[in-house]
Amino acid sequence: MTDDEFLATFEAAAFARLEWTHEAHVRMAWLYLSRLPFAEAVHRVRTGIQKLNAKIGSPDGYHETITVAFVRVIADRATSGEDYPAFRDHNPDLFDRTLTALLHHYTKERLYSAEARKEFIEPDVRPLPRLDRARS
Repeated sequence: MTDDEFLATFEAAAFARLEWTHEAHVRMAWLYLSRLPFAEAVHRVRTGIQKLNAKIGSPDGYHETITVAFVRVIADRATSGEDYPAFRDHNPDLFDRTLTALLHHYTKERLYSAEARKEFIEPDVRPLPRLDRARS
């Protein structure tokens, strides 16, 4: 599936539940970050995940802190001109479903708290990449 087809499928909330994998989340965020200013990318990621989760019967599956923190880490690591396969190869920790990339910044207790699910909270281990380093 091309990048344009992938995003069109995501925006139409047309992924089947089994297709909506952790890697699909990362790819979608990377695509938005490669095409849009950071704030717009975060907005599209957030609203798109919520829409798709509602459609596939997982409306409570959305987690605000994991979403925003992942977008910040992806934005920091994205290299101009790098395609998605190269990005994936250079960042294997982002594709670990146990969220090791975020657990360098958060304790499990903080990341998986009810508060973190509802609203973005800053990490308690190591700061996330600064927003000014993300693409504008």
